[in-house]
Amino acid sequence: MSAPEIEQPRPVQASERPRGRKALVALAFVAVVLIWGSTWISIKFAVADMPPLTAAGLRFVVAAPVFVAACRMMGKPMRYPRKLGWFFGFILVCYFTVPFFLLNYGEQFVSSGLASICVSSVSILMIIFSVPILRARITGTQFAATLIAFVTLGVLITHSQGVAVKSVWGVVALLAFAVIHALAYIMIKKHGAGMHTLTINTIPMALGGILLTGAGLLFERPGWDVFTVRSVGATLYLGVVASVVGFAVYFWLMQRMDTVTVSFAFVLFPIIAQVLALVVEGTPFDWVSVVLMVVILGAFAVTQWNQRSARASEPQTLDADGQPTDKALATIYEHAAREYPAEACGFVRTSAVTCCQNVIDDLASQRPGDFERMSGTGYAFGASDLLDLGRSFDGDDPVRIIYHSHPDVGAYFSDEDHRYAVVDGVPVHPVRHLVVDASGDGVRGSRLFEFDPHDGRYAAVATFGQPRDRAATAGNQE
Repeated sequence: MSAPEIEQPRPVQASERPRGRKALVALAFVAVVLIWGSTWISIKFAVADMPPLTAAGLRFVVAAPVFVAACRMMGKPMRYPRKLGWFFGFILVCYFTVPFFLLNYGEQFVSSGLASICVSSVSILMIIFSVPILRARITGTQFAATLIAFVTLGVLITHSQGVAVKSVWGVVALLAFAVIHALAYIMIKKHGAGMHTLTINTIPMALGGILLTGAGLLFERPGWDVFTVRSVGATLYLGVVASVVGFAVYFWLMQRMDTVTVSFAFVLFPIIAQVLALVVEGTPFDWVSVVLMVVILGAFAVTQWNQRSARASEPQTLDADGQPTDKALATIYEHAAREYPAEACGFVRTSAVTCCQNVIDDLASQRPGDFERMSGTGYAFGASDLLDLGRSFDGDDPVRIIYHSHPDVGAYFSDEDHRYAVVDGVPVHPVRHLVVDASGDGVRGSRLFEFDPHDGRYAAVATFGQPRDRAATAGNQE
């Protein structure tokens, strides 16, 4: 029996992937540095007239409606998955509410330039937290650079007591902000990788704004005189540009770049902040402070570069947009061709492709009532591979893509695939799925599928090669 006609959409060859994606990531990174570099002087303007709780709350009250509108327009859910209710509470408290009160409080007593240096320690703190939480490894060079950075930061703060710092509590508040935010970023990296940026931000930001503003009205009781042109303008900038654009782009980068690369933003934005502090505030900054600042930022950069160099020596399997590279696809296609006419399966990390064994035939023979399909129309991971898959999400190199092949039936995400990949409208694993179109003549191509929270299903987001949409043969239907 001949196969039916197959719709052939214009495929995107793996080698034809637009370079614009890398440029977009680079542009987003630069935007974050510029926006966050100008944030400090804006906060200084806001808290010069408004009390800190009120200023922090109104910033998010201004930003929240934009996030809500974006969720509606893009069809993205605002609710967290039920199993991540605790994560919602964590983001509310440890990303929005407590840290931003500390930030605004601290900037009442510290110059915007020095505030940016204190907060930029987030870059090192992220690496420190990644050791116990993501099971990342820290090198001797990173440890030494971390020690130098914090010792020099202490010297800079002490030296600045007679220059720009009016209260040690301001410095303590800013360093507390850095510690809490570094922890939050690592937890987002671990638990928020499968969530959309808007979902992570919208409701916690809105609720945080309400709580902070309410607390400000209750405890600070601001009068109308605090709403000056300067404070209102700064609050609008912080709400629309810093919060809406800055947060969204940074979270977007967190899900597409490794922790080390993203944290370089904390090394670079203090330079912008220092220039603005000098030009706008007229902050006195002597050569001793300049040298100390260079040492601190240099130590920060060493910690990032050292880990970046180690990562560069590893084979990269995913591009900046999280899609498999040509080399990764070649490994996957070779596996699919080797296993044909059975389905091949495996998963992809940033560092490697893992070709797994399809054990569904063994499981079907042991428990025939639980497994109706054989390896020609189904797949199952073995116990060791499932353990490796699950543990990867607790590390700094989690599985990003699960792949399997469809022998002779095209590259599509079947109802059977959905049945095992999605439970109660939530993905079983925070991954994309790659389906390979394999045949007796070789591999035709593949399609990449990403979970759409609005529809509760996986949808195609990229095509590689010339895979068929869906094919049926006489004895083999997926």
